[in-house]
Amino acid sequence: MPWWQAEYDDKGALMRSWHSDALNRIAAAAAADRAVTQAWVYGSGATGELDEWSDLDIGLVVAGEDPHKIAAPDWLAFLGPLWTFQCSDRDGGALVRAVFRDGRRVDLSAVDDPDVLPADRRRIDLTVCEAGAAGHEGPGSDEAELPALVHQFRFTAALAVAKDARDDLLIGGHLALELPRLCLVLAMLLRDRAEDDVHHRFGGAGNDVWDHVLDLMPEQDSGRDSVLDLVDASAGLFDELAARVWPDYVPDWSGLTVLLDRARDRSALDVPVRVG
Repeated sequence: MPWWQAEYDDKGALMRSWHSDALNRIAAAAAADRAVTQAWVYGSGATGELDEWSDLDIGLVVAGEDPHKIAAPDWLAFLGPLWTFQCSDRDGGALVRAVFRDGRRVDLSAVDDPDVLPADRRRIDLTVCEAGAAGHEGPGSDEAELPALVHQFRFTAALAVAKDARDDLLIGGHLALELPRLCLVLAMLLRDRAEDDVHHRFGGAGNDVWDHVLDLMPEQDSGRDSVLDLVDASAGLFDELAARVWPDYVPDWSGLTVLLDRARDRSALDVPVRVG
């Protein structure tokens, strides 16, 4: 069964998906890590409302270790090649939000106190985890070397598609509209480089990019596909500009392509979406 083809019982509850396999492997890695004292699952994974568009929310309680070393892309490398991620501070620790090249999404928190995690959570029994079920094999890809702006674009695009797939045009559209702005940021970097200055009293180089941004906007009557079309078109413009900003830039939309294809299939079938 492909990971995105989740199975449901006659009451609509998720029976099997990629989440269970990932949860088992994360639990095994947590059990093998001396810095981890507890592991929790929260969000829809704890409430039983998982669907195929749900991410997996994990909280690890750590002791005697910098939480940023646990809530890090390298720690999740055993799950497969990463496509993009975001790292940030959070209450009581750190958070990494990862998107893998096959479209799976995992949010991993590392905290010093379980009480800072959401109240709806379930503890994972680390004493029954199979030894050797997972191991830290080093980075799953070289995505950690990408500029932060590339990660910001990729992550925002992935979230926009996931929201659209659940028929949330308000938030999906909000996120998708962020992508043309990031293209304009690249154009601003190119202007700074061309004029060897970061202060510009008058316009000049790069004004034409605004016309390209306007061309990205979808037709008004395209419905849910309008968000997906905007994401897709923005990725093309981002590629064009990024290649000029970073000469060694290599396009990779593997994670986004998987999500876009699934969302378009869902839109075409008009399948009701389970909330989770």
